[in-house]
Amino acid sequence: MRMLSTIRKISKLASNLPEAPRSITCRAGVPITHDDLFAYTNGHFLVDEEYQFGRRYVQFDVDALCQTAAIAGGDTSQIIAIEKMEGGFSKAFLMRKANGTEVVAKIPCRIAGPPSLITAGEVGVLEYVRRHTSIPVPRVLSWSSDGSNTAGAEYIIMEKAHGVPLFQRWGSMTEFEKLQLIKNLTKLEAQLSAIQFPAYGGLYLRTGGIPGSTRPLDNDIDPSESFQIGPSCDRAFNLEMTREFNRGPCALPLFINIIYAKFSLGDTLSSFGLSIAQRALFQISSGGQQDHLSFYRGTIDQQAQLLEITLRLMKLLDSNEVLRDACQPTLWHTDLHMGNIFVSPDQPSRISTSVLPAFLQAQWPVFLRPPHNHNYVKGIFQPKLPEDFDELDEESRVIALREWSQVKLAKAYEVSTFLEDRAASNAMNVPRVFRELFTRCGEVSEVGIVPLRACLIEIFQNWSELGFSGKCPYSFSQEEIDDHERQFAEYQTWQEVRALAEECLDTDAEGWIAPQLDINEKRRQNEELMAMYIEKVAGERSVQEAKAMWPFC
Repeated sequence: MRMLSTIRKISKLASNLPEAPRSITCRAGVPITHDDLFAYTNGHFLVDEEYQFGRRYVQFDVDALCQTAAIAGGDTSQIIAIEKMEGGFSKAFLMRKANGTEVVAKIPCRIAGPPSLITAGEVGVLEYVRRHTSIPVPRVLSWSSDGSNTAGAEYIIMEKAHGVPLFQRWGSMTEFEKLQLIKNLTKLEAQLSAIQFPAYGGLYLRTGGIPGSTRPLDNDIDPSESFQIGPSCDRAFNLEMTREFNRGPCALPLFINIIYAKFSLGDTLSSFGLSIAQRALFQISSGGQQDHLSFYRGTIDQQAQLLEITLRLMKLLDSNEVLRDACQPTLWHTDLHMGNIFVSPDQPSRISTSVLPAFLQAQWPVFLRPPHNHNYVKGIFQPKLPEDFDELDEESRVIALREWSQVKLAKAYEVSTFLEDRAASNAMNVPRVFRELFTRCGEVSEVGIVPLRACLIEIFQNWSELGFSGKCPYSFSQEEIDDHERQFAEYQTWQEVRALAEECLDTDAEGWIAPQLDINEKRRQNEELMAMYIEKVAGERSVQEAKAMWPFC
């Protein structure tokens, strides 16, 4: 009722503002129409473009949103300019008022997940981090998680982030400045690791009107009694499910390297894992299958049987010695990159704010990860150039120097995390197979049984070493393992072909092409590369099989 009253008050105040001419542009300063604000215009897709555009299309009342933004923050002034700055999962608009101040309006796309939960969840995280840490985040000025509001869509109006994006300064920063930034970043992350949340799930304001079960935060981390853990706001959660699963409270354990389904009621790792497996079982029973994959995915019965085994394993995670100290529900940002870290223009090692929060779990920030395919070794030691560096040709030296520089940054983050944030450091050192278990369990309906079965076999073969006691509740015969290895080799081949195509075409798994690139030229390159691949494997696969292996056919 309080939110509804506020919305009505805003609408009444905004309706009294005089109309003013308003310019609408995209990032390049090119004039666009109202309809362009609704559509996705930040690039193209190699395949299924209409489908991808549809997932990112959101229609709303532009005038009503501008009226709300005009009075947001108590600084009432008409919106005279809108600059569209959209991402892959939400629309963002930089709005300039007649008095010169600027605010940012965000509207979630359908692809991001349930819009009401996405909106309320982001507000909850921003407000909690702003009130209870020194991490600088934009202040929320106005918001609504009710799609029936005057704007016709869920929205957040927030301050414009101070500073400049890190990518604008990174190339000119000295190595010392980069190391200082890494140290400051890990100190900020340590504040998140220190917060002992009581359960797994999305973080919301108690006044947000969140449906389903909720759990208030304890007074020691929320003295004002303003926040609660509730249903997942993750895009992997599908509200169109007809069967009701546990959706929260639940929050991701620190070590799990996924932004994935946080559905289970309660506060245990086992209940979290069980909910993911149960959701996967429902998905395959509903016929949610990917028909274009060429490697062996297993029958629906085989998928169900493997998930039943996974359910038995998930029940034992709470007693696992390795996981015991790494499953504290933790707030984290999982997508830190140079575009959403803002730094001071004159002190680039000082982080001004981090936007688009999705704080879930510990991992290397994108720009500090070890180089791809590099045999990175963890531990406190100084990375060195290859022993044969002096004998390398000029091109190989350039590559070696670039890789060495990135390894040093990755090592700096690893060591600084160890020194400043021991909980996150311990979480990052949890055996990879546990992260894979949670990820692959949730992907069975999409990629089949092979990746998940690889996890289960590895755990079966290393049961005691991985911290389990007693006897493993399942087993695999040598014949089953041999069959799996043949199928896994096919799966790896598909992964390699996919990675090669993405690298050569400057794209991602969805086939996204950046707006500054020529989509027609990229489609021509895609056809050419696919033809080359078909020719290369002609002795091993039929044309139909080779096309099925190609990711953008």
